[in-house]
Amino acid sequence: MDVVGIYCRLSDEDKNKINKGDDSESIANQKLMLTEYAINQGWHIYKVYDDDDYSGADISRPRFNDLLRDAEAGKFNIVLCKTQSRFVRDIEILEKIVHNKFAEWGIRFVSVIDRADTNVAGNKKARQINGLIDEWYLEDLSENIRNTFQTKMKNGQYVGSFSPYGYKKDPSDKHKLIIDEPAAEVVKLIYKLYLEGNGTHNIAQILYQKGIDKPAIYKKNNGSKLQIPNLSDNRLWGHTTINRILRNPIYIGILEQGKETTISYKNHKRILKDKSDWFIIEDNHEPIISKEDFYTVQELLNNKRRVGRLENKPHIFATKVRCAECGGTMIKCTTKGNAPHDTRYHYLRCKNYKQSNGVICNFSNRINYLDLKKAVEEELDMILKSYVTNDNVINMASLHINIFDFNGEVKKLKQELHNIEQQSLNQKRTLTNLYMDKANNVISESQYNIISEGIESELSKIDRRKKDISEEIEKLEVLKEKQINIENLIKNFNINDGITHEIVLETINYIEIGIPKEDGKREITIHWNF
Repeated sequence: MDVVGIYCRLSDEDKNKINKGDDSESIANQKLMLTEYAINQGWHIYKVYDDDDYSGADISRPRFNDLLRDAEAGKFNIVLCKTQSRFVRDIEILEKIVHNKFAEWGIRFVSVIDRADTNVAGNKKARQINGLIDEWYLEDLSENIRNTFQTKMKNGQYVGSFSPYGYKKDPSDKHKLIIDEPAAEVVKLIYKLYLEGNGTHNIAQILYQKGIDKPAIYKKNNGSKLQIPNLSDNRLWGHTTINRILRNPIYIGILEQGKETTISYKNHKRILKDKSDWFIIEDNHEPIISKEDFYTVQELLNNKRRVGRLENKPHIFATKVRCAECGGTMIKCTTKGNAPHDTRYHYLRCKNYKQSNGVICNFSNRINYLDLKKAVEEELDMILKSYVTNDNVINMASLHINIFDFNGEVKKLKQELHNIEQQSLNQKRTLTNLYMDKANNVISESQYNIISEGIESELSKIDRRKKDISEEIEKLEVLKEKQINIENLIKNFNINDGITHEIVLETINYIEIGIPKEDGKREITIHWNF
């Protein structure tokens, strides 16, 4: 007696058709049709397997795999579908399962509408042709979906399945982001804690101690359908989550999409695209963090700030101190004498010298932490007192303090941008002349293609550099606005109790530590932000 396993499948695309009045593809109708067909053939029905909302190219379909396991176990000897494409659309899987495994297991494959039947001689070529047509369909469908998504991304529409932490999808427009107030307050707290000198590990602990749910738990508790395997219910934040939030420009209103793609519609391995191919839309939605705070955080992260503990306070000069000999960062080190009651000695040391054993920097540059703190406090105190004493004095003092030249840096970048734009114009003119030469038969088609490819490649590099320079100019403009004048410094800061990390962050761009002179003194050059 012949025993049959019936397979039915419905995808999203089929559902759209059904909504338009065509219910011929519904699961219920497929079951009815196939059950009636099996009975008319005198076959005994072992089981009906159905997958809802799955593509024919997806081999992870749960009921599809149940059917394969039962087929291998010999539970039936016929597999029945409405069409071959209901069972599988991938020609490689068609060959592997229908033409090989089923033959090995003694399984006959039958589809009603397109008359596929592995028991019929000469039917194999028809099945293979149908398989190719199905595969072309999938390829075209994949390209259409990709183009649709790219159009949406170009128009600033959010296409992610789930909104980033701090935002939610607008109920009236699922492609628009609006602020999720409770989560946005946590994002603001994370930036505030980092700017106050806390590292990502420390911030994670603080959020946990405050009883704040990590993003995955928060989304789960607020009705999100986000599925994360092995998600635990503990609220412990990860430092990598904190770092991602601190790095994401989504929080200043910039939407970056299309960073990754897949190798093909059949190979879903993710590959990172060049940044020039991303879809970046500025001022796309309401920001949660100010640009000045965001770019300040990026500067600190780029310098790989280490927050140490000195006298139970954050390391106030983290990322701000450089070796004048090599320009490298000077990092905090601690040592202690051998005696039980010896106190710990804190100092800053050239990172390049320490890590390269003198190869990158040949000078063991180091400075006592307390000596540096004292020098900075004395110079800042002098500037403040001079200003209070005499308005004219500050003008003289300004000539002798090292002010980071934001305007000068922006001017240099704008000049470079102008030069690059001129290069771009020249290359485009060359390309135009080259085309005219080809049209007038001065050069051959192959010569034109070789030369034009080189020019196009150069233009692509120029465009990427233009974009990088524009982003750098914007960042410097934001940081320039953050500069404070000395009058505001007096109003907002009080250094009677000593300088703090917040004051260093606001007032100092960087500090250079020079090599000791013959008298043992070293030059400490402070580049102030005001």
